[in-house]
Amino acid sequence: MKPRLLAGIFFTLVMILRAGPFFRFPQREVRAAAPAKASQDKSAPAKDALPFPDVPRITPEQVQRLAKTNGNVVLVDTDDAETYEAEHIRGAVNIPYDPTADPRAQDPSLSALPGDRLIVFYCNCPHEEDSAPVVMEMWQLGYDHDKVKALQGGLSRWEHLGYPLAGTDVTKDK
Repeated sequence: MKPRLLAGIFFTLVMILRAGPFFRFPQREVRAAAPAKASQDKSAPAKDALPFPDVPRITPEQVQRLAKTNGNVVLVDTDDAETYEAEHIRGAVNIPYDPTADPRAQDPSLSALPGDRLIVFYCNCPHEEDSAPVVMEMWQLGYDHDKVKALQGGLSRWEHLGYPLAGTDVTKDK
């Protein structure tokens, strides 16, 4: 090969590499925790970052007050059926969440929930890892952002506060 041809090929490759990729693969939709917004305190450990920070939370105390004052709260347990049967918030319905399943498979169950009441999803997770994604799916179904929330602290926080539970593993005094 002639030196001039080699120099031309080399120059073309360098220009292509400097310009960056000219073809990009389309991004797949990934159902994973959205990264938490950067906080002002850079020394805070990453493990404290709240998954799905854009999903509104409601405290168990707020749910109890709303349930007592107007009763317009629907509680939805997102754990599997076996876990739900063992222990759940008294009066809650069970719509299991599977992060690996196609969300359209759950549409009929989720769409059956009333749009005129506050719907609170909860799981047995300390940071709403399974209930928060369901809230986002409800938004995709057209539910009002103010009418769908995740229970802050989940079932463990509810139980810690001594609020009513039901299930096969619940003793009578709970």
